[in-house]
Amino acid sequence: MWTIEELEMICHALRAESEGRDDPDVGRRTAEEALIEEIEQEVEEYREWYAKHRSSESIENSVEPPEELRERLWLIGWMIYEASWQIVRWARRTDVGVEVNFRAAGLVERLAEVARILPWPHFAPRALGAIRAEALVASKRDTPQGYNEAFLLHKEVRDRYGHYVESHGRAPGRELELLGLEEIFLQLVLAETGTACRTAERFIGRWLDELDKTERERQWAVDDEEHWVEILYHQLSIGVIIGEQALDKATEIERAYGLVKRVGRDRLALRTAFRNPGIMTARAALHLLPLTYEMEAVGLEPGADYDNWEEMREATVRRFLKAYRAIEKPVLDDNERPVALIADHQRSVAQLRLNAALVLPGLDLPSDLDFADFLRRSPLDDDAAEDISAWLAEKDGEGKIRGNANAVGSVTMPAFLRGVRACRAERGVSGGYREWRERWFALDRYAGEDDRRERVERALKGG
Repeated sequence: MWTIEELEMICHALRAESEGRDDPDVGRRTAEEALIEEIEQEVEEYREWYAKHRSSESIENSVEPPEELRERLWLIGWMIYEASWQIVRWARRTDVGVEVNFRAAGLVERLAEVARILPWPHFAPRALGAIRAEALVASKRDTPQGYNEAFLLHKEVRDRYGHYVESHGRAPGRELELLGLEEIFLQLVLAETGTACRTAERFIGRWLDELDKTERERQWAVDDEEHWVEILYHQLSIGVIIGEQALDKATEIERAYGLVKRVGRDRLALRTAFRNPGIMTARAALHLLPLTYEMEAVGLEPGADYDNWEEMREATVRRFLKAYRAIEKPVLDDNERPVALIADHQRSVAQLRLNAALVLPGLDLPSDLDFADFLRRSPLDDDAAEDISAWLAEKDGEGKIRGNANAVGSVTMPAFLRGVRACRAERGVSGGYREWRERWFALDRYAGEDDRRERVERALKGG
């Protein structure tokens, strides 16, 4: 069994490896199979400890781990979190093959199983990150089955979070564990909302690709469109709602405990904690809006929270605005200087503003950011869309553009195309979207594929 000091050193070393930095005190450590085996063995010893404790203590005393195990549970939870996330990030690399990704998925599944069998799991809140990682791995298969498995795992981990909070209740001395649960909740929701976006983007952008395959090869058929519109609508709706909950939770954490510069033993929520959830929630809201028109057209209801579709759309726009404002929320360093958006977040801001300009023309969206001239454009309209498109299409020295236009620039799903046009028409703008797609084909995320332009032209003519 590891000592407390060894547990903490391994956690810091894993974090240093993930951040690509050298820690002079602990070095760096990669989450390889040998470490996973050690974690499994460590937890097995905890389970034996738990069995002995249960047999020798009263029921009242067995609901809380003995003091000598409590700190170990906290740290092993952190280790499971760091190891699983490191593996997921490594497997995302484009230079690793299918066999390596398959092996990485197996390691993540083992860590998720360890998280499930921990004794007193509510004292190891960060271990929930391994089940989140398992969901992300499932979604990365980019198949309907993979997406379904991912959403089941997301639901499982949210349910576990709720059960763990209930298990602590109002017991004294649980502040660290309860804060740990609130901080990991931000990560769980970010992953689930991200999966909802990824799933929608796959169907929206690859719809015709599948239909062009043989009947045996394709993953969906023409007649499946209404079915998938309804599924995507519900998944994105959940993503937007829980994304808003995550932003509210981040506000509570900031007010009560503050946010931190770097992940460490006791804290997980960074100063930039609002940015990723804001980006993903805003993204989900913009994906959701065009789908509402198809849902309404086939006679489906918006859900129990709304009396009609107009009310639902207004609420979704409000949620988008709230999420977008969270992205621009000022972040200050130790010297009270602004912390700039990283390049990925700048690109996301551009994509969100472009998407909003196309599906919510006329939306007033002033910005306090200054990394590009297009940020001065408000309200958002087709002229703003041109400026943002030009910024995204700028090439670096290697001929690579800054970024694609995300889902709105890659649509081949007829229902979503109709929804984009309906969004624009409701705001008094007729036409223009097809012409924008033709002008800025370079911003289609699949523009480099040989048959992509023909497929897009076919979609725009028929959608």
